[in-house]
Amino acid sequence: MIRNSETTPDPDKVIHIPCADSFSVIVQLRDFNSHRLWNGKKLVFDGGHPQKSISIAYLGDEIKCQHRATYDNVRFMLPRASIKEFLYEEGQRMSAEPERIIGVDDPVVYHLALALLPSFARAGERNELFIEQVMLALLTHVQDRFASTPVPACTGKGLAPWQLRRAKELIAGHLSEGVSVARLAEECGLSRSYFTKAFKCSTGVSPHEWLMRMRVDRAKELMLGSDEPLSQIGVACGFSDQPHFSRIFLRLAGASPSTWRRVKRQRADAAL
Repeated sequence: MIRNSETTPDPDKVIHIPCADSFSVIVQLRDFNSHRLWNGKKLVFDGGHPQKSISIAYLGDEIKCQHRATYDNVRFMLPRASIKEFLYEEGQRMSAEPERIIGVDDPVVYHLALALLPSFARAGERNELFIEQVMLALLTHVQDRFASTPVPACTGKGLAPWQLRRAKELIAGHLSEGVSVARLAEECGLSRSYFTKAFKCSTGVSPHEWLMRMRVDRAKELMLGSDEPLSQIGVACGFSDQPHFSRIFLRLAGASPSTWRRVKRQRADAAL
């Protein structure tokens, strides 16, 4: 994922897009009022893109463009090989590529991009499990809406007991470094997107949220059972730094780590 923005672009500069065997999905974070796009020598677009609109282009084509107004957008790169691998996992033996589109309103892709922005703004807090889930959601949505290969939905039955147990064991065993959706799905004998949906059917939360809750639970144990500084406890539980630890802990526990520890100890002392 790449964020591109410029307040005073050169309106006459022609930008040649590097060729690649990939699809580019671009979503506008704000209105982009003037843009020109060529495919080969043919001008295929001359106009504006409203906020939340997306465009999909195949970078194997000869593409060039002009940015003629202020813009702020996010670009997702979807290699053709990754799309084929994803479809094969989903049982789709015939690959259908996304349509080339320009300026289609799509709040889903817009909000997926917004969800990822903090992870890239604070590199130390990047959680690969979360990023992988968002990219799987993007692939599923793009294929469902813009290609003739709808991805099978979760049946609502969730994971089998042994699958859920194995997934929880793997997440618990990798609290500090995290574990990928690919590894979790492989251990359960499922595709990545189906596993993610089935896990949420079984637990009510995504694998990433489950990981965050387990990290907070482990932090609580360490906070009550030791006098280690909160910064060390946070890092030991897989948080990138003290602010990251405090923010997630506050959201899930309803109090900051320092307040939670103080209140728990005061109650324990009062009970003696």
